[in-house]
Amino acid sequence: MKPKFVCQWSLEIVFGKQKPALDIIKAWGEEKFRSSNFRVSQNRVMNGFIGCSPSFIIDEYIFESLDDFEKALADMSQPQFRQFSEALAPFIVPGSQKWNIFKLIE
Repeated sequence: MKPKFVCQWSLEIVFGKQKPALDIIKAWGEEKFRSSNFRVSQNRVMNGFIGCSPSFIIDEYIFESLDDFEKALADMSQPQFRQFSEALAPFIVPGSQKWNIFKLIE
C-alpha cells in the first residue's frame, strides 16, 4: 500500500462563535476544492464532543503525498483565499491553530 498522509489543521474558536466560524470554514473549503490542489484530497471537518471542547475544530485532509499537501498550502497565497482567513481570524483563540501530519499505516 502506498502511504497516504492525514493533514489536520486544528484550532480553538472563541466561545459562542462556533456556528459563524464553521460557516466560514465550509465556504473556504468549497473554494479550496474549486481552485487549489486541495481538490486532490479527501476532507472532513470535526469538532469536540465528549472530553474535548466543542470549540475545538479539526479540518482534516488526506493526501496521497506530502508534495500534494505542500502544493495545496502554497495555493493558499492566491488572492481568492484572503477573504476567508481574514473573516475567520477574529474567531480563533490566539496561538491555538496548528497543523499535525500523520502517515497512514493501514
